Amino acid sequence: MKKLIILLLIIVAIGCNSKKESNVVDKIQTVDKEGHNESEIHLTQAQISIAKIAVETIEKRNIRERIEVTGSIEVPPQSKATVYAPMEAFVHETSLLPGDKVRKGQTIAVLQHPNFIQLQYSYLEAINKRNVTKANYERKKMLLENEITSKKSFQAAEGSYFSAQSLVDSYTSQLKMAGLSPSYIAKNGIQQYVYVKAPISGYVVEQNLNKGKFLSANSEMLEIIDTDHMHAELNVFGTDITRLKKGDAFLFQPAGIDISYEGHIKLISQKVDNQTKTVNVHGHFEDEKNILKSGMFIDAQILLGGKEVLTVPSDAIIENEGESFVFMAESDVEFIPLEVTLGNSDNGFTEIKTIQNNDFNIKIVTKGAHYLKGELLKKAGGMEGHAH
Repeated sequence: MKKLIILLLIIVAIGCNSKKESNVVDKIQTVDKEGHNESEIHLTQAQISIAKIAVETIEKRNIRERIEVTGSIEVPPQSKATVYAPMEAFVHETSLLPGDKVRKGQTIAVLQHPNFIQLQYSYLEAINKRNVTKANYERKKMLLENEITSKKSFQAAEGSYFSAQSLVDSYTSQLKMAGLSPSYIAKNGIQQYVYVKAPISGYVVEQNLNKGKFLSANSEMLEIIDTDHMHAELNVFGTDITRLKKGDAFLFQPAGIDISYEGHIKLISQKVDNQTKTVNVHGHFEDEKNILKSGMFIDAQILLGGKEVLTVPSDAIIENEGESFVFMAESDVEFIPLEVTLGNSDNGFTEIKTIQNNDFNIKIVTKGAHYLKGELLKKAGGMEGHAH
């Protein structure tokens, strides 16, 4: 209590000399001639109405214990796609930027290179050879059935046909990997450009393309993330992991964002990281406003089964220079600040571990505490002025 009053006096007494400050502190820490506490605040009924003062007793409530952890916002593997150049190519066209939304199957880049032309040519040539060997194979088969040709001659034709078909299958796979349609090429001929399609729907987060840029085979072009299934990856120390279970709630707040989110544990890893000595815990949450981004760092609190403790509404607590106070109601219009030490908070209530007068059977102000703090500041200022 004394620390609060002294700090309030320091704020309003800037510019005064040390002797006058000492007089003010002495004044505020004493009891007046009528026996009243100098920190006691007296309000009129009008002030009570303006401040909307409400009082309650200190009640026992269930407060859940919290484990402080860190983590990050991530997406599952199936919601992240990195698009690579299928082979050496030049960028003919691109228009996407990081942050752009794309849908699965949408063209995200147009490439060109003589290698694409050569691959298509080889494919068409292989088809022609396959067709010739197939016709010879079918002819030899008919002749063998009529005992007009030897089995050895038939087997040679069969081998040539199967080999030609395997070559067609090989080029077919290569074309598909390059983003080209074998059936379209077989029907319409060689295509100059390769149209790269988005493998998933989502947002572009990395883009390494520009018109005319040369891409080596397997170089990264861009990365797409689907944010529909974001989750929290929490790092929990191995010493705490046995206290957790699936379904436990957790609260978290991303760095730089003044919004709290709530989620629930879905998966708990069975392995402790040798370097960090932590266990990965996977949790789900809702982000209706789509504010969170993959990779964000978060501070989180995992809520465990609680216990009955003495509590007050969190709004009843005022803070000053790292210390906490509540206002005791001595009567309907008289209030005294008492220093308290706090425990955990949960659902708008905070545990009170100790209180200045060691008496928990009192009524405290639950609404209007900040108004009373303002009145205390005024009173301290008035005393400082009287000391001049």
